[in-house]
Amino acid sequence: MLSISQIKEKGFERKQGKKINKELPYFITLVTLLSSAGIGPYFMLQRIKSMELIPTIKNETHKMLNRIDLLGVDPLEVMRKVRTHSSSKALGEFFDGYVSTVESGGNIVNYLKSKMKTIFDRHAESQKQEVVKLGALVEAYMTIQVVLLAVYIIGAAVISDPFAASTSGISTEVIFLVLTPVIAVIFLFAANNNSLVKSPEVDMKKIIMFAAPGLIISGIVIGLNLLPDPSMDPYLLGGALIASSILPTIYFKKSYAKNIAAEDSTPKILRTISEARKTGMSPERSVIHACKRKEYGLFNSVANGIANKIEWGVDFKTIFQYLQKEVQAFNVLISFNILFELISAGGGNPETLDSLTETSERMHEIQKEKRDLLMPYLFVGFILMGTTGFTTLLVIDSFGDVAQQSQNISNIEVEITGSTLGLFPLIVLIQSWTAGLFLGRVIKGAFSGGFFYSILLVIMTLIGITLVQFSIIDVNSLF
Repeated sequence: MLSISQIKEKGFERKQGKKINKELPYFITLVTLLSSAGIGPYFMLQRIKSMELIPTIKNETHKMLNRIDLLGVDPLEVMRKVRTHSSSKALGEFFDGYVSTVESGGNIVNYLKSKMKTIFDRHAESQKQEVVKLGALVEAYMTIQVVLLAVYIIGAAVISDPFAASTSGISTEVIFLVLTPVIAVIFLFAANNNSLVKSPEVDMKKIIMFAAPGLIISGIVIGLNLLPDPSMDPYLLGGALIASSILPTIYFKKSYAKNIAAEDSTPKILRTISEARKTGMSPERSVIHACKRKEYGLFNSVANGIANKIEWGVDFKTIFQYLQKEVQAFNVLISFNILFELISAGGGNPETLDSLTETSERMHEIQKEKRDLLMPYLFVGFILMGTTGFTTLLVIDSFGDVAQQSQNISNIEVEITGSTLGLFPLIVLIQSWTAGLFLGRVIKGAFSGGFFYSILLVIMTLIGITLVQFSIIDVNSLF
């Protein structure tokens, strides 16, 4: 039997292997471009050691350099042993092929370019598979939401008085009111761990400072029944949920639009740099020429800032740090990081820059395809939440009307409850709001991106509540 320490070690190795495999396409790209620029194995590892965007492989490279510098082992021998020491089989096979090609006198650049093409093809296919898995998570979440709404209906149908206290003294509605956000949190956590697209989140402190007062006040007013008409409670809660979502929506929209503009502009900038180099312009002047153009939308100010800093003699490391503060899109950062490493290493020749441009275009295509594949799940979520929430309230309201008619409920009791819907409108509102956050994490890559969807879903739910609560649409009147 395996000991606990062995099980933990194997689990750690699997996690490390997955992290390395995610970073591998970008690592192979950098190795290919550096090699095509004439950089040798040792100096290539020295360059990769400073790549903060691929931290797991950076650590592996650091270990390799320690064996070379401290133990005096030959670089090729160190690379060969990666196959037995690394957590990633793919990384070991890559280095094994690299060493074999060098030792046999083969064309190392051709080998690396073929590996780069293959790894990106696999990366694109794996991303499609991940979209399918994420789609299954969305479908599971929506199915659970539909099941919950069906449970609400069953609770209203089988209990003689749907809003009476249970034997434990806890209202059935209160149980549902607690259960709904608990299930939502579980799926939000799952979406956070499985999200394909990553976007920067709005500062949580800003969200809490803006949202907390309205939500707390509405919760107190509803909890203490301070409103003279309880049928107004859903509108108070809905207004608080919408108000709490406005600021994150505005902040996220600005940063997200900037990142999208950066992703769209980066391949264009690299293509312009590559073409400028073919005319004999220096690498630095080519970057200045490309970044000073005015066709990059929201990314114009950042691109112009890069050009200005190069003209003032700022080093590439500082320029990249400036870019990291302005943009969080990984494809943009890795493309510029590789570009600056190439130029710093003296490898900014037209052929190498052409290869970098093609790789950047490929990365952009994969990212765009992921977004396109995820968008249908947004429509599915809106349709399901919009229709099932309204239908649930409609059915529960009809059950309440039937119960009133069959049991001859007194006017005093009606005044107390105020509505046959009870707390169910509040439950459906919370369900819609959390569903928007879930969809935002899946589609936009950030919970902050879901606040806009939450606003739309809450508005749709409020419209449904109005239609049902004020008998604008009444099932019983149709029969």
